[in-house]
Amino acid sequence: MKAYRVLLIDLAKTFGGAEVRVLAQARALQGLVVECAVVTLRDSALHARLQQENLPHHAVRAGRGNPGILLELRRIIRQGGYQVVDAHNVQSVLWGLFAAALAGAPGRVATIHSDYGGEYPGLKGRVYEGVLSASRLVARHYINVTEVLQQKAAAQGYGARSTRIANAVPVPPEPLRQKDTRLYADWGFAPSDFVVGILARLKPVKGHSYLIDAFGQLADLPHAKLLIVGDGPLEAELKAQVAALGLQQRVVFTGFRQDIPDILRALDCMCLASLSEALPYAVLEAASFARPLLVTAVGGLKTLLKHEQTALLVPAQDAAALAGAIRWFVAHPHQAVQIGQNAYHMVRQTFSVETMIASVLQVYDRVVG
Repeated sequence: MKAYRVLLIDLAKTFGGAEVRVLAQARALQGLVVECAVVTLRDSALHARLQQENLPHHAVRAGRGNPGILLELRRIIRQGGYQVVDAHNVQSVLWGLFAAALAGAPGRVATIHSDYGGEYPGLKGRVYEGVLSASRLVARHYINVTEVLQQKAAAQGYGARSTRIANAVPVPPEPLRQKDTRLYADWGFAPSDFVVGILARLKPVKGHSYLIDAFGQLADLPHAKLLIVGDGPLEAELKAQVAALGLQQRVVFTGFRQDIPDILRALDCMCLASLSEALPYAVLEAASFARPLLVTAVGGLKTLLKHEQTALLVPAQDAAALAGAIRWFVAHPHQAVQIGQNAYHMVRQTFSVETMIASVLQVYDRVVG
């Protein structure tokens, strides 16, 4: 057992890939360090999951825009005697690492999940990048979840105190051989339908509108259906787009779901139409169930996956390319299955939770040494 206490900080309001990783680390570190707890916002989705799993945690009352959160985090770090503070997402880095410095915690780590400048090209992205730049005053080490982010750290001059540690998922011992249609009745689908799923927050960077437009170009494939899993600020706009294209019978919005493994087992194809990505858990989880992948060639996706081997990769913001790839999957079912199988074996060999945690502990050892 490592002789130090670890505090993971994740102040996200919603639940996404970063929160999946925080939960995975929190579970795995129990018993490997003296103590591991998570700080999150009270009543957030992550707070609910931590309560459900009975994992040690602190739920802060102050909002992310309230400077009082800095003092609350400093108090938690001091009272808990945490030597390692690992902050996930921009707000957590801003408040968490500066609170850790004020509290005297030596092991200050920032885990970076996204290229924030690329994901948010306007003022928001510049502010986020500014926060990360300022964090170099107090951060001892950075963990980047993709090689693209690691290269960015090197280009900006702090690669020597950065380490790439990829996301990881539990992988079943055998790939899924046949999809599970038990949820189809809930969605109004037939067992013979070809179901494409997109699992992502409903926000512009995820490219939902291009995928919906792609389905508008597939009128000759009425059995091709689209399952949109997630919630977010674009929900009304995307539903209006579906209605304008007359796709109400072919596109289903599920809202936020926690039964993601069951949904993945139901898909013929998992799609991410993102404009920018790091290493999304949705892709790794889909691959762990051997679901054929259709993704845009951006960020970590274009370095992780190989076209026509472990996925079909298409340009971002290209509805016609998405439609063409879906049409190819429908016309080539045996090749689609093989692509899913290849992705399964890739994830099983490379993205184990045990490997991720061993690498994370090496970073923690370094920053408290």
